[in-house]
Amino acid sequence: MAWREVTVGETRWAVAPVAERVANTQAWRLVLSCRCAGEPRRPLWAATGLQSSSRSDLYAQADRLSDARVAAVVASHVQPESPSDARR
Repeated sequence: MAWREVTVGETRWAVAPVAERVANTQAWRLVLSCRCAGEPRRPLWAATGLQSSSRSDLYAQADRLSDARVAAVVASHVQPESPSDARR
């Protein structure tokens, strides 16, 4: 089940927060797991830049993100389709 659903361009994305351990530190980093709703595209992993030593604090920070901020993070990681992809 999606934590949030956002629209980027004409594409609807189902987004879920994931805490990823930062190598060689005690920190956790917030990454968004994104799946394109309704289309068989590969999943997208989008780093947010948020980091904390507490995983629960990191999820609390994620809950405070606005839909606009989540959409901006997803949009910054979406690859624009090439003209050859659009013809398929």
